[in-house]
Amino acid sequence: MRNPPSATEVLSVSAADGTRLSVYRDTPARPRPGGATVVLVHGASVTADLWRVHARHLTGLGLTVVRYDQRAHGHTPRGQAPLTIRQLADDLHQILTHLVPAGPLVLAGHSLGALVLQELAALHPQHQARIRGMVLLSATARGATVLPGRDPRAWLLAAGRSLAALACTRAPRTVDFLRRRLPTTHPYSLAPHPYQPADRPPRCRHGIRHTHTRDLADLWQRLRRYQPRDATVLNQFGERLLLMAGADDRHIPAAHTKQLAAQLPAARLEILPRTTHALPIRHPALISDRIARLAAEPSPHHPPHPQDRSFPNSLPSGQFH
Repeated sequence: MRNPPSATEVLSVSAADGTRLSVYRDTPARPRPGGATVVLVHGASVTADLWRVHARHLTGLGLTVVRYDQRAHGHTPRGQAPLTIRQLADDLHQILTHLVPAGPLVLAGHSLGALVLQELAALHPQHQARIRGMVLLSATARGATVLPGRDPRAWLLAAGRSLAALACTRAPRTVDFLRRRLPTTHPYSLAPHPYQPADRPPRCRHGIRHTHTRDLADLWQRLRRYQPRDATVLNQFGERLLLMAGADDRHIPAAHTKQLAAQLPAARLEILPRTTHALPIRHPALISDRIARLAAEPSPHHPPHPQDRSFPNSLPSGQFH
């Protein structure tokens, strides 16, 4: 059965430094009584389009979805504030305060988005009482690294990443010069035109087309040096916290997610076989189901946390990358 159509509203929330955050609210045709609002946070180099298929699934179940382009991504400009994880968490705090000031929440984030949610929980405890559940995809308890493993392929990948990071850090203007000369369809091209209003987020592959290389390098350095806060703040969520990772993730290895899970004995952990860092893209139905179970009004017949269950691998319609 096809999901009933939902309406997507384009909104703008002002961050503390005046940056206009581009937000997309997907409202179901038939809202579910007692259902939580689902807030989805994308990772680095993509946009809120990452959650396009998930939003369709979730609104089809009667849940309202809020997703947004993070600072320096998609239709949200870089702004004047430092590009730090703390600032990104403060941005999300502003969105929750202005657009979802009351009612239960379920928060889900991928990669950088998972770090933002961890930071939010530590810095803005006023939201904790109404968070019904949290899903952290490709989460980690450490800063970013170029080395995803110890096998020869991992060392080769690390060498390429190190060279790219060095070029972006040491010669950002040169890299920008080259990016401007790439085809406009290339995911790393640099588009000179200003941000334009849009009725939907840019495709994921265009997530950083308006972001200058020096800002990308700055974000990378912040991620590399990032020291996560005490993860035990997440223990309060108990079984309402779900960690998911791809067994073949070469960006944030599943071992890093397992290390985080070891600090959170009550949390649930799922490692998906034959799955890379593109976890949200490869398994939208599974992830949507996990989120929906947390968002549903708790009842004896609908547990508030995920249960073990087999799902077929599923690919979303349309192209993300």
